[in-house]
This record gives sequence, C-alpha cells and structure tokens, in this order.
Amino acid sequence: MAEPMRPEIDEALCTNCGSCAEACLLGVIVHGDAGPTFDGPGSCLGCGHCVAVCPTGALTHPSLGDGATFELAAAPQVDSETLMRFMGRRRSTRSYQDRPVPPEIIERLLQAAVLAPSGHNAQNWAFSVITSPDRLAAVRERCVLNMRRLVGLMDSPFGGVALRLAGASLPAAKRKALSSMLARIAKAHEEGADRLLWGAPALIVAHAPSSDPTGAESCHYAIGNLMAMAVAEGLGTCLIGFVAEPAKRDRKLRELLAVPPTHSLHAALSIGYPTIRFARTVPKHQPDITFI
Repeated sequence: MAEPMRPEIDEALCTNCGSCAEACLLGVIVHGDAGPTFDGPGSCLGCGHCVAVCPTGALTHPSLGDGATFELAAAPQVDSETLMRFMGRRRSTRSYQDRPVPPEIIERLLQAAVLAPSGHNAQNWAFSVITSPDRLAAVRERCVLNMRRLVGLMDSPFGGVALRLAGASLPAAKRKALSSMLARIAKAHEEGADRLLWGAPALIVAHAPSSDPTGAESCHYAIGNLMAMAVAEGLGTCLIGFVAEPAKRDRKLRELLAVPPTHSLHAALSIGYPTIRFARTVPKHQPDITFI
C-alpha cells in the first residue's frame, strides 16, 4: 500500500511558530526546535489545515488542488444577522428572464462550490454545465418521456406492486397525486410550456464516482455553496428532482447530462436571472431539536 502523501515545507519562509503542528490533530506534524517535521505516527488525511493556518505560506501539500487561494481576515467580515438575512434571500426560482448567465459568473459559482467540505477531502465532485438550448430541450424531452412512462405504470392496476418491486413504494394517495403532477408537467410540455426547468438558461449537474461512499454528501455540500453564491450574483436556482431521479436509471438521460458511466448523479440545479423579487421570507416549521 502506498505511503500517504504528507505536507512539504519551504524552510526559507518557515518561522517555526508551531501553528501547523497545533492544527494537525492527527499527529502527522511534530513541532521541534529546528522546525516542524512530518514523521509523526498519524496518517495524513490531506485536510489542508496546516496549509491554511501557516501565517507565511510556507507549507504546501501535494494532495491538494492547484486552484487559487485567498487570504482570510482575522475575524469574519459578515455579522450573523446580515448572514441570516442573506440566507433568507434564497428561494426556489421557477420563473427566469430570457437572459443567459455569463460563463465567468458560472465559473465563479463553481469556485464557491468547491470551497465546500468533502468526504476525506477527496473533492471527487464533478459538474456538468448545460447552456445549449438544444441540449436543454433534449433533456426536457427525455425527462417528459420518463414521466409518461411512470404515469402509465402508476395508473395501471398493478402500479403499486410494480413500484414496490422497483423499491419505490408509495401510498395510494401519494401515488395518485404524483401521477397527476407528472401528467400536468407532460401536458404543459406538449403545449410548449416548460414546467420542468422553468425556462432556465442553464442547468448544473453535480456527480461523483460511484465508488466514493461520501460522493452524495460532498455534492450536496457543494451545491449548497453554489446556491448561496448564486444569490450574491443576483441569480435564482431550483433543485430539479425530476431530472436527478430518472437520470439514476436512464442511460440516455445521463449521456445528455454528460455524466460518466462510472459516476452517480446527485443533484440537478436550474439557474438563471429571476423575474420575481421577493419582499420577505416565509414562515418555516419549527425544527425538531433534541438537546442532550
């Protein structure tokens, strides 16, 4: 088994402050009189804490990416009340302007996305960005085809049994409601209305290697970051489960979404400039919290 990669140091920049050893809770870095060494008994996770904490930028780590970094202020630059109000601005957008999202803005959103945590800092997420009107139309067409098939199955006398066999059992009332919703989306599509992507000029899909046991969580964290940055850029977003779910079983749809056969799709997000400005947040149910 290969030895885990460990940090590397530029001795000319190191002041031997000991911050890296203090931040390395796994015991990889040992602080000594001559400076830090990386021969501790711990196994390096590649978290990057040592790189982030070093005041002079003396440390690098070969397992980390080559993306740009930026300095952090000693104290947060946003107070909690401002952040709470900012978070409240995110709503699921289902009405978009006929206006493309510039590529540089999308790249900035993805830069924010990959600042999210990932399982074992593997950063195994990958993203497909679809802005081609023809490809978006093909995705809608394929999704509606899946909806028609599912409606036919659910409305059949043996629909409940078939769904249970497929591992997707639903109570009769919910099955009827879902069937009605899908039928309405399909009918709107036939009439030229988009009730799937809601006219969004872009669709971002997050996926990760199927072999990564934390791929789903990592992608969800990244999409959360992306949605927050979208708010800052004046954009609206909406998670589209009616794209993500059928893509798990439909090879043709996965190809349209540029998801490799070895990857699992974990989120599909429509994005664009909203037509509606919201004046306030709406009430939320109180969370179920247990303090121990």
